[in-house]
Amino acid sequence: MKHLVIGCLMLGLVAAGCQKAEQQPPSTAAFPPLSSYDEQARALLAQMTLEEKIGQMIQAEQAFLQDPYDIQTYHLGSILSGGNSDPADGNSLEAWTEVYDSLQAIALRTRLGIPLLYGIDAVHGHSNVEGAVVFPHHIALGATRDPDLVEQVYRITAIEMRATGIHWDFAPCIAVARDIRWGRTYESFAEDPELVATLGAAAVRGLQNGGLNNPLAVLATAKHFAGDGGTAFGTGGPQGALLDQGDVRLDEATFRRIHVRPYIDAIQAGVGSIMVSYSSWNGVKMTGHKYMLTDVLKGELGFEGIVISDYNAIDQVHPDYKTAIEISINAGIDMAMVPTRYREFFQLLKELVEEGRVPMERIDDAVLRILRVKFAMG
Repeated sequence: MKHLVIGCLMLGLVAAGCQKAEQQPPSTAAFPPLSSYDEQARALLAQMTLEEKIGQMIQAEQAFLQDPYDIQTYHLGSILSGGNSDPADGNSLEAWTEVYDSLQAIALRTRLGIPLLYGIDAVHGHSNVEGAVVFPHHIALGATRDPDLVEQVYRITAIEMRATGIHWDFAPCIAVARDIRWGRTYESFAEDPELVATLGAAAVRGLQNGGLNNPLAVLATAKHFAGDGGTAFGTGGPQGALLDQGDVRLDEATFRRIHVRPYIDAIQAGVGSIMVSYSSWNGVKMTGHKYMLTDVLKGELGFEGIVISDYNAIDQVHPDYKTAIEISINAGIDMAMVPTRYREFFQLLKELVEEGRVPMERIDDAVLRILRVKFAMG
């Protein structure tokens, strides 16, 4: 397939110039709710086998695909390229486009022809691609306190992503960094949750560009839900970090006021996916936190899109991988980012459903959310 703005990067033009040439002003109308696509999504869901449903819930890493045709064998719903998952032929526009097109073509030849969602961390520009514009990190954008500028930055990022075909951005990070010793403070707009909320919503608008069906829009991801910037010093994750992936030790009212607050604006801006944090809240891993993911995020806040785990985050929920999958999916994870263990995940989740440990209703809810987003994106 050809991509609308491929010439902008191939000719080395400034992305802002491409924007003026290619883009119409975004609609000011509110996004239709993702649930408005339920009739189409449910009709497709009704045709799917258990194996096809489980496959839709899996995101594998491009570099670690054991066979590209695993996309068909395991009915994979999504592929990502992590920070080191570059095309074998280099980082040119042509190389990235070829990777996207070749994998998408395999997906489109499956029984139901459901396209892949392809994700990447374009967190300050589509910076894995040669010639793309690289922008300042969030801490610098936050210092401007300028939502219009942030929206413009992310709109340019979306245009350059679509030039490669890739259409799912694992951004914006709307962490509220409360301790400068956190190693990812640069990914946070500010320590003020209100400013983070304002700029995060602007980033979502820039990426989703008036509606997910816009050819120059990409799917935004608000991350990492919730509390990643508020972990207590000395509680860090499995690599022994002092703060990253640690534990947030706050009462619920304070936790909501500081760390949940930006997600309210992101959801109101129409964000289509939310990534869950590696971190814990009062000792419970967010990836397995049913109260926060199902009761609060999906129930109280009304989020209708995809809840995705972080990179290998499910592994951290329980020492036994099958139990970790059970806890995470039942907690509300819709799509599992399992870069290398996707075959194992497929088999174990199938067993969990057959054993009654993961209800079919939970599988159907997860797949419905994924299909909603795919239909909304056209």
